[in-house]
Amino acid sequence: MCGGFMKILWQLLPFMIVLYILVQLVPVRINLFFQRENNNDFLTIRVNTFFSLIRFNIAIPLLHQETPLDLTMEAELKAGEDELIREIKEKISVQDINWEKAAAIIKYIRKNRKLLWFISRFYIRAVTVDEFTLNIRGGADDAAVTGMLAGLYWTVTSTVSTLAQRWLTVKQRPVFGLKPDFSPQPELACRLNTTVSFRLGHFTIAGFLFLINQNPRGVIELWKNIRSRG
Repeated sequence: MCGGFMKILWQLLPFMIVLYILVQLVPVRINLFFQRENNNDFLTIRVNTFFSLIRFNIAIPLLHQETPLDLTMEAELKAGEDELIREIKEKISVQDINWEKAAAIIKYIRKNRKLLWFISRFYIRAVTVDEFTLNIRGGADDAAVTGMLAGLYWTVTSTVSTLAQRWLTVKQRPVFGLKPDFSPQPELACRLNTTVSFRLGHFTIAGFLFLINQNPRGVIELWKNIRSRG
């Protein structure tokens, strides 16, 4: 019985390998949209994969800052465009940070900085920026300061655009816009829209690298067991 099952499994193995490779080549597109208007923030993250068969988005329609250290968040997780999965409302505060966990994370990053740097470079090369648009409206009480800030903005965005096109795969040149506000009481408004894409296989490779780094002996033993059963 076991021998017959293994025979069938070996016969299906080439098809399983081909199917696995095809799944790893499936593209994933992530769209991030952020808007700030009149001290209200709106953030949406849309994920689209398997050729639009799987779609979901996380919408954070309101980020309200009650105090300098507190932030109230209301979020909605949806499947597709209309199906609401759940709503989240919570208060985020700097005072609630678990500093022991933060220290452990910093220690982990320092210990595995070479691996993390390698994975970061891998994703930088793997991710494609389909579009990037940033429009800002704002200023200061002083018109001269507003003009200086506008000049600084264009200098920084020009440098960032050049570096992005050098380090990343960019389909379209990033678009930046600025509308200086010279009114006596200027308000900051921001609109960011960007879309990036990659393939499922990039997640698999990174996960495999983490697995090897965390428990290399366990991976070796697993491979030996697979070969011995074969």
